[in-house]
Amino acid sequence: MPAMTDPTHSLNGFQKALDEGELRLQCGELDTELSVLSDRPQGAMRMTYARIQDQTVTAIAVFVLTEPIEGLPCFQLGIAVPEPHRRQGRAKSIVEAAIAEMENGFSRNKIPAFYVEAIVGADNVASQRVAAATLSDAPKAVTDQFSGIPALQYLRKVG
Repeated sequence: MPAMTDPTHSLNGFQKALDEGELRLQCGELDTELSVLSDRPQGAMRMTYARIQDQTVTAIAVFVLTEPIEGLPCFQLGIAVPEPHRRQGRAKSIVEAAIAEMENGFSRNKIPAFYVEAIVGADNVASQRVAAATLSDAPKAVTDQFSGIPALQYLRKVG
């Protein structure tokens, strides 16, 4: 059976690249404890925000540019927190910090608003809590377009 996209794969790849010294990270402007990587795999703009403690990634939020909504940029959000760091508020914290950084940078570049979307598996209660707290408390029932699995769409207009 197909599975939904798992952001843990991004976290593991990011950790490996960090360990091998392959990443050129920047600090957040508003939150200097936030590490930021902007790149374009397969041509799509991607912004990765990470919390790193002693060379270990403790939380990651990945935003990939997707189809615009109402003419505004829309970013698909994926979040991952390694097992030893879960249930400490890290996912919610990194999403809030990342969105604040994006809003700051985009407004400076004359982009007044954008959307953030998360498609969360109907059985992923932990991610539903994070999305409800950071994006929208009124998700829409959808079917994940890649896996066909029942999911919830959380959508927030920022700006």
